[in-house]
Amino acid sequence: MYHSHTNDVRDVNAGLMGPMIVSADGSTGADGTPRDVDRELVVTFQEVFENESWYIEENIRTYSTDPDAQTIVPDPFGGPIVLAEGYQTLGDYNLMESLNGFVYGNLDGLTMRVGERVRWYIMATTNFELHTPHWHGNVVTIGNQRTDVASLLTMGMLVADMVPDNPGEWLFHCHTG
Repeated sequence: MYHSHTNDVRDVNAGLMGPMIVSADGSTGADGTPRDVDRELVVTFQEVFENESWYIEENIRTYSTDPDAQTIVPDPFGGPIVLAEGYQTLGDYNLMESLNGFVYGNLDGLTMRVGERVRWYIMATTNFELHTPHWHGNVVTIGNQRTDVASLLTMGMLVADMVPDNPGEWLFHCHTG
């Protein structure tokens, strides 16, 4: 996993992070995909605190019904933003649990076919949350063990392999986040 170290808090809360997938020499095709899988899926369990991202001011100006009531002042030393005195608090309602930055179950594209060899790269970010990815309807193999739920600590990563055998639309979510 990589993330920016220019301003760790604001950069990660703006989505400036992602996976680095490293494969053994000779284990991939010419395009870099592993030879032993048909499909790769990357999912980041991220607690995004928009108040501490680079985009909070722009988002307030663009999407708030009363932008002037929520004026913020950036920390001149690059730290988290603070609210200007006398203005409404933004509070924790800008703290959002997400999968790949999407909230409220809006992540699209985790599709596969029965019998495909699917590799899942799962990771969590730095906001000190714990996650338990849970696959409904099918199981994955992690460390030679078949399961439908895994443990994922802060800045944790795991690789899970799946061969779907139960067609349908299945929920993939976190039991703790």
